[in-house]
Amino acid sequence: MAHLALLIDDDSDRRDQFVARMQTLFAALPGATLATARTHNLVCVWAHGPRAPVSVYQEGHSLGILIGYAIDDHGHWISARDLCTRWHERPMADGVFDGYHVGIAFDANRGLVAAVDPLGMFPLHHAAADGGRTLIVSTTPEAVCGHPAFSEQVDRRGLAGILLAHGPLGDRPLLTGVKRLRTGHRLRWTAGNESHARVEELEAYRLVGTPPPPGETPEDTRRRIDHELAIAIRRHRPAAADTTLLLSGGLDSRLVAGVLADEGIPTRALVLGTQNDYEVLAGTAVARTLGMPLEVVSTESIDADFPQRMRNTVRFSHLNAAPGADDLAEGLALARFAGTFFWSGIAFDWVFEPIGINNGRDPKTGGWCFDRLLTFMNSWGVPRGQLPALLGADGPELCTAVIEELRMACMNGPAEPVVQSALIRWDQRVKNHVATALHRTSFHAWPLLPATDRRLFAAVLGLPVKAYADRRLENDVLRRRRPDLAALPLDRNSFAFQPVEGASPSRLRRKLEQRLRKWYWQRVRGFDPRRYERLFNVDHPRWLALRREAEPLRKRLHGLLDARVLDDILPPPDVRTKFRNAVNQGSGLRLLLGLALWHDM
Repeated sequence: MAHLALLIDDDSDRRDQFVARMQTLFAALPGATLATARTHNLVCVWAHGPRAPVSVYQEGHSLGILIGYAIDDHGHWISARDLCTRWHERPMADGVFDGYHVGIAFDANRGLVAAVDPLGMFPLHHAAADGGRTLIVSTTPEAVCGHPAFSEQVDRRGLAGILLAHGPLGDRPLLTGVKRLRTGHRLRWTAGNESHARVEELEAYRLVGTPPPPGETPEDTRRRIDHELAIAIRRHRPAAADTTLLLSGGLDSRLVAGVLADEGIPTRALVLGTQNDYEVLAGTAVARTLGMPLEVVSTESIDADFPQRMRNTVRFSHLNAAPGADDLAEGLALARFAGTFFWSGIAFDWVFEPIGINNGRDPKTGGWCFDRLLTFMNSWGVPRGQLPALLGADGPELCTAVIEELRMACMNGPAEPVVQSALIRWDQRVKNHVATALHRTSFHAWPLLPATDRRLFAAVLGLPVKAYADRRLENDVLRRRRPDLAALPLDRNSFAFQPVEGASPSRLRRKLEQRLRKWYWQRVRGFDPRRYERLFNVDHPRWLALRREAEPLRKRLHGLLDARVLDDILPPPDVRTKFRNAVNQGSGLRLLLGLALWHDM
């Protein structure tokens, strides 16, 4: 995890104490490079891995820091000095940059501007006190803890949202007074007078779909989106740097692999798992077809350290997502050739189907329903029927308020509910759960995220839903571009280990093969080749170890949650859960385990 924390405070002693605390906090990241900058009434501490792209500019009372890569509309990768120029001197829209990054630009006369990539994948939080004269801006909410101007009080409504939907709702984290920067916004601080300063989030970018040209045919659409995909990958290609591709064998990463091969961009493939995993079987087949150097890494060899890694994750993330299988980061750490940057298919599934069942759309009628959205979101959280009682006396009121706020956010626009709910779902799911796992990887190799390129995303979002429903557009792009890859078995994290739809035998035969595979692996082999189902199962040995570590902390949670309901939901470690869907159904338990670890900090 690459991290940055800054404090604006007129009290020099408090600034010194903040620096000491942040240095101690970031020292928990083994092998981290730590740096500090001071100017005027601002101090900043940051930490990163050995390969992270970092740019620093300091002159007089001006300071710019850019961690990661940022691409302007002309395709140029910019520097920290560019941030200072563009964010202070040019129109708001001129300083919106694709990529994966966090940046700050400070000037003693003009104030502070801080922002991340326009779709909010990199975490950034802020909290103000003393009329705004004291400000903390940080990639982790933990930076607020210990500063005397801020209280470390749990935001009960924030907690309710996290437990309901497996991650903060409305960018509202666990601690009272802390906010996560809204998607497409920049944070601006200006000094004001002696008693008050101005802290505001200013919208710099809003994701709006780009309508297709009049009369465009489905084949024209496929060609246009395929072209936009290739442009996005070219824009995100680092100059003269070695790269790795995280290749899962699923649809998204094999599409990236195919474009990289067609564009002549050299890279190595890294596949995570054991030799029997569908992910490894599919990823290996893709790499061999493309003649791509391949390395297979199993992260289960380091399960003994899992509880401590989860403690660190929870401490830094404050339950932006439940603690999970951190295999993306650890796989890169174990790889012999991780590369400076790595390509990933992460978020392409959301980009290629921005509106669908995950945001409340009924695939049969095409209509949108809030209850359908809420049910899908809650499938990753503590069951809605138990949550009010779990939260205690104020639980019903909290849940009603959180749900009503979510409903109004969908209904009150600015887009129509079916689109607005998709953007809300991105904020709640992708930039919390998915991006938390991604952020951990930044310590070992830096993520390249062509899926978040604004032009590509807007091009897909502007299409009619029927053009991309059920991922048909992404499937079609792959089939037309790389039929050899479409013909290989596809890892769907299920026993449906078959080629892309349309490239395999009849539907009946596929169903029969799926049932046979399930019977063979579960009854004959006694092994689950679905890597995520296995590693997110709270009955897995790594999770049993974490459950045992968290068990003595159960009583500490009784101050936040109802003891009886908690004991009903969270079984002791010697009781097996046997969920049918370990990934979804186990999410509520993983959240509660994470809350116990966080409460113990």
